[in-house]
Amino acid sequence: MIKLIIISGPTASGKTAVAVKLSKLFPAEIISADSRQVYKFMDIGTNKAGKYDEISKTRIFDGIPQHLTDIIDPSETFSAGEFLKMALETAADITARKKMPLVVGGTGLYIKALTHGLAKLPERNEELRKKFSGLNFFELYEALKKIDPDSAEKNKKNPQRLLRALEVTTLTGSPISKLHNDTVKPDIEYMHFYLNWPREELYENIKLRSSAMISNGIFDETKRLLKLGFGEDSPGLKSIGYRNVLSLLRKEISSEEALSLLTRDTRRYAKRQETWFRKYETTTINIDNITFDPENIASKIHTKLHGFLSRS
Repeated sequence: MIKLIIISGPTASGKTAVAVKLSKLFPAEIISADSRQVYKFMDIGTNKAGKYDEISKTRIFDGIPQHLTDIIDPSETFSAGEFLKMALETAADITARKKMPLVVGGTGLYIKALTHGLAKLPERNEELRKKFSGLNFFELYEALKKIDPDSAEKNKKNPQRLLRALEVTTLTGSPISKLHNDTVKPDIEYMHFYLNWPREELYENIKLRSSAMISNGIFDETKRLLKLGFGEDSPGLKSIGYRNVLSLLRKEISSEEALSLLTRDTRRYAKRQETWFRKYETTTINIDNITFDPENIASKIHTKLHGFLSRS
């Protein structure tokens, strides 16, 4: 059994800062649970911390390694199943080196995969994907609705998940919504800490972060991605921030509107994250702008970990 610690929370809640300070209190390494930080060349818009080290193949922030960032191109996709496999392998390696894995991020599906398991689904089928890639969003939705209406309704705003559900249902003959009920739980023991902010203060953090992304160069970063040959329809470039900049580059919106939409979309995402994590049992750490001190918060978490860390 692998032991690990999870630190989750909405975007702009200070998860990485707290995790790094916690890593100073006992030997630990971070495993990123962020579905956008997996992409290479996308640093500013995904708010990556530290610098990527080619030798260790990890991103280093304040001396602490972060695994599972910078692992795929923006043109590629990365599933929760792939995350689960790599996270468990990485956690086992960290454990073997007598360190504690800290899973840190806000992608709820990734963390759910670790804590509750995933159904055994077939691997990607490129022939089927090529066939379905010719369908537009509405056609994908209608095709899935005929064979799995529950999944079609649940994923009607996410074309990638519509495609995956259609692929799985076609390959197995069973609705993916039914297959998801048959999960295999990973053999892990964990403590899960959730960083909880007052919504208005979190939204102010998001506003400041969005402005920082603009001033730090997300416009130039997006242009650079296009020059590298990644198309506007690349999965990575559909992320919050990049899609707003692409609209600006197409002269559909102004720079002021791009910032406004980036802030709005990030707020909406944070709200969805809060709703997601509310469903799961966590140790909640309440924070506000007055009490946010990563070192102090890490110390509080470390105190709560005493029994967990001492159990063999």
